[in-house]
Amino acid sequence: MTSSTLEDLAESYAAPAVFSRALSCPICAGNSRIAHAADNIHPHKDYRFNFRNCRECGHGFIDPMPSQGLLSYLYAKGSHSVVGVGWTDLQEPMSIPGRFVCARELGSGATPQRYLELGVGKGLLYKQFLNNGWDCVGIEPGSWGRTFNGVHGDFSDLPPSFRADVIVAIDVLEHVADPVATLRRLRDFAAANARFYAAMPNLESLRAKVGRRRWRMLRPLGHVHYWSRSSVGKAFSLAGFRIEQMRKTDLWVPGPIKSLRSALKATIEYLGLGDQWIVSARAR
Repeated sequence: MTSSTLEDLAESYAAPAVFSRALSCPICAGNSRIAHAADNIHPHKDYRFNFRNCRECGHGFIDPMPSQGLLSYLYAKGSHSVVGVGWTDLQEPMSIPGRFVCARELGSGATPQRYLELGVGKGLLYKQFLNNGWDCVGIEPGSWGRTFNGVHGDFSDLPPSFRADVIVAIDVLEHVADPVATLRRLRDFAAANARFYAAMPNLESLRAKVGRRRWRMLRPLGHVHYWSRSSVGKAFSLAGFRIEQMRKTDLWVPGPIKSLRSALKATIEYLGLGDQWIVSARAR
């Protein structure tokens, strides 16, 4: 039972229209239906959103949708509505998408180039490129990522002439109000034929289909978008990126098989049924 209001979730953000009804798909503008509810992750601000699914491209999104200004404000203050309790203190290993990028770009003999990362987070991947001599810039609205050289709070703070040879947005496009607009901003900073890597929640995963509203990736206001193969392709095309590879994966590298649970995790990764898409693309 919802006891908090949208005003409570805004946490004194001083701007009008912080939430808006989201009936049409934000990717393809198709009609949507309410699939089920989605509960806000803040432990003391329980609010039940509608989880909508596009009838045309299969994209998932919450309704009502927060503004980008509100989301940036909540990340800047470390609100538990967007980062969850304990995340800032959690020591996480490099994710599977992060390992994928390192293997592609930081192999033996790789020449340092220009690197742009949206959503630096705690800097696990960003530090790898810094330490390998790359010219790095990043964007991170939260204070936890802005201790690194070259990291700024917003696109508007980036050096306007910077053009990246490699652009990374891992676990980012689920966090923004308008993913296509965000992808277009990244395209603006892309050098000719730049490589682009992204990862986002896979709405077609085994866990998503079985868990529905209990799915571990369904985390508003931290996650507000959930992706089908079709919606990824549509968004990237609209923004000027050509997808070269797209596959399903899970969040973390499976550990040693010591139980039925660990065996299931390894099987999900092996069969390509995991909770994330990994995408590699080129700027057109």
